[in-house]
Amino acid sequence: MLEVALKALFLLVYATLVGFLFMGIIRKVSARIHRRVGPPLYQPILDTIKLLSKKSNITHGLIYDFGIVYALGATILALFFIPIGSVSILRAYGDLILITFLLEIPMLGIMFAAMSSGNPWAGLGAQRALLTLLAIQVPLGFAIIALAEFYGTFSTYQIVMAQQVSGWSITHVSLLLAAIAYDIVLQAMFGKEPFDIMIAPGEISLGPMVEFGGKHMGILQIQHAIALFAETLFFSNIFLGGAVVTAFASPVLNTIASLAILLVKQIAVLMIAIFIGNIFPRFTIDQAAKFYWKWPTIIAALGAVLASL
Repeated sequence: MLEVALKALFLLVYATLVGFLFMGIIRKVSARIHRRVGPPLYQPILDTIKLLSKKSNITHGLIYDFGIVYALGATILALFFIPIGSVSILRAYGDLILITFLLEIPMLGIMFAAMSSGNPWAGLGAQRALLTLLAIQVPLGFAIIALAEFYGTFSTYQIVMAQQVSGWSITHVSLLLAAIAYDIVLQAMFGKEPFDIMIAPGEISLGPMVEFGGKHMGILQIQHAIALFAETLFFSNIFLGGAVVTAFASPVLNTIASLAILLVKQIAVLMIAIFIGNIFPRFTIDQAAKFYWKWPTIIAALGAVLASL
């Protein structure tokens, strides 16, 4: 039990710190694309510390507080199910559907908390978030079906191990199509343009986030950092081969090497999202829904059909 607890603590700290690094990379790279200097990579950590240190006398009730904790808890639970070298805790139980579900439901907690505040912008943003979640379900479902059909299992860990023999998923045409569709879905899960309809800073003042401040916003910053890490990690595992290093005699060196390989793959996934977000303008909610139900759905469905042949 002590070993499991230490692994859980290490994984949580590591995911949080790397997630904050990812948040810093997003701001820095976006600034460079705009020909600005941008803030330092550690700026999100400073912002979160400042938020957590603030005092607030405003409360909107139990749901407002519980929604934040719910979102953070679901994200942490999803993290524990995703394979990450020998540090993983529940990787034997982490199937595709469970992890996908856990990565999506934090937004529900944020939506409940936002709507309980009574702010009209928060309510509007929550409605947009719900419509976006509904829109991505179809292509996401076909992408998962393609993976399960090809590998004959829903187990994320078994898919990672299978790729050590057959090569990365994206080297197969059917799964390359599924990866393209899933990556488009990932853009909305990141909350990046052109699918940032639910926050739309210049339109609805950050939507669900408009009423959050102080410790509530600080906890959401931590949740977002862990979510960024978990979402890029999951994609790297199911489509980019994950990382299973056994070249060294020391388990510690094998773990460090696995984490390093995964980190490179995760940053690559993140960079794609950053560049797409800085190139394309924001969709309207109806444009986003029609887009997801058209091109990503067609691509993922084609991948699922090819995987079953």
